Amino acid sequence: MKVNQLRAGVVMTYLNIGLGSLIPIFYTPIMLRILGQSEYGLYSLANSVVGYLSLLTFGLGSTIVRYVAKYRAEGDKEGEEKVIGLFILMYSFLAIFVLIGGAIISGNVEAIFHRGLTDSEITKMAILVQIMAFNTAISFPISVFGSIIMAHEKYIYRQAVNILSTVAVPCANLVVLYLGYGSIGMSIVSTGLQFLMLPLNAGYCFKILGIRPQFRKLPIKLIKEITRFSIFVFIGSIVDMLFWATDKVILGMITSTAVVAVYNIGVTFNSMMTNISTAFSGVLMPKITGMITKKATPKELTEIFIRVGRLQYLIIALALSGFIVFGRDFILLWAGPEYKEAYFIAIVTLIPLAIPLIQNTGLSIVTAQNKHQFRSIVYLIIAIVNVVSTYIVVPFLGGFGAALCSAISYVIGQGIIMNIYYYKITKLNIPLFWKNIISMSVIPIIMIMISLFITQFSPFNSWFKLIIAIIIYTLIYSAGMYIFSMNAYERDVIRQPLQRVLNKFKR
Repeated sequence: MKVNQLRAGVVMTYLNIGLGSLIPIFYTPIMLRILGQSEYGLYSLANSVVGYLSLLTFGLGSTIVRYVAKYRAEGDKEGEEKVIGLFILMYSFLAIFVLIGGAIISGNVEAIFHRGLTDSEITKMAILVQIMAFNTAISFPISVFGSIIMAHEKYIYRQAVNILSTVAVPCANLVVLYLGYGSIGMSIVSTGLQFLMLPLNAGYCFKILGIRPQFRKLPIKLIKEITRFSIFVFIGSIVDMLFWATDKVILGMITSTAVVAVYNIGVTFNSMMTNISTAFSGVLMPKITGMITKKATPKELTEIFIRVGRLQYLIIALALSGFIVFGRDFILLWAGPEYKEAYFIAIVTLIPLAIPLIQNTGLSIVTAQNKHQFRSIVYLIIAIVNVVSTYIVVPFLGGFGAALCSAISYVIGQGIIMNIYYYKITKLNIPLFWKNIISMSVIPIIMIMISLFITQFSPFNSWFKLIIAIIIYTLIYSAGMYIFSMNAYERDVIRQPLQRVLNKFKR
């Protein structure tokens, strides 16, 4: 039963990733046209501001899974229910801080954003922050029950709820948008769906899993251990906020909601490409941990690092080169001419982002070796540098300047410093890795150059032309990489599933 849960959970996770990438393609243009550029920028800005309040979880989500799973493995039901009671109290206490933080931010919107927002936008921003802060506060205790379900390995139910949320949010948003309630209506819908999640998750824990949280004689001594375990997860969350949310906050403070809107569209493609990459590496952590436990040699770790990196690069290079060629026309058709600068913002951030995305197996290796603290500290430092440089550059270069600062920070931290660390400390053969990647880059570079030349004379100014061009590009890329760039292992990865399908048809 456990194996079925795991396999189905993995399939449903990929399904959720697919839906989360496809739905915005159809939903976002409608939302942009109904809201308008300024209100969409305002909504994105409010989300980024309130996002800081989510840091008050202090990275405890994975900690809940760890401790609940630990007590389950030991067969200590009472200990499990007491630690669950402790987490519920901790999260409820933190939720109160979120409400207080939301009230403080809401009361100071004018002082923070008076340079970039109009009077009417400041009023609406204050309302959005209040609603979103309340939404975030509700999500805290809900997340405890979600983590309990994960710790009990009930992947099917957990992913089913996630898929329901992925589909329900945009559908409900479209209803309130067509009714004319705008960004405030969208915020209220999101809060209402959070209320729905609470009985779904809590009810499952109480009724199906038989969990009865205990609030007497709580293991208070665990708080110190829990904090120590989650601190580097917390640092990672801060880094993400400093890189992506803070850029939008600075733009809102100095420029306008329209600039925030364009920037938000540009960086939307980052999460899509990240999902493509992590779908590969996320399932490798147990295997890599096992290799580290069995004292795998640096050569063995380098082999899996390069093997996975090459597979990831096959997909990332297609997505990145395809976006360089077709991204401008896609954004013009999808979002509209007023978002054309989003193409350059996307390009500037996507290219350096590709480095950690094809090397995230390295993160799994250093985590399994318990050497990830250095990475967290480096990322925190470059994220702070990114914030300072963004604040200086934005008055001169706007959204593009913010993207450029993030790109340079990524190259320094993720590209240079971490590659030196992987080479010197983790003993991975980084020169060999990049030799592989450079040799695989010939086909994408040639295709980019030829395709950009063609688009100068024949732009893809209709969805039909664009889709046909993307299909042709993908087929040529796939054939070129298969013939000239893939090794025997990679050809087998493609050939064997196709052969099995063909064999079934022959029967």
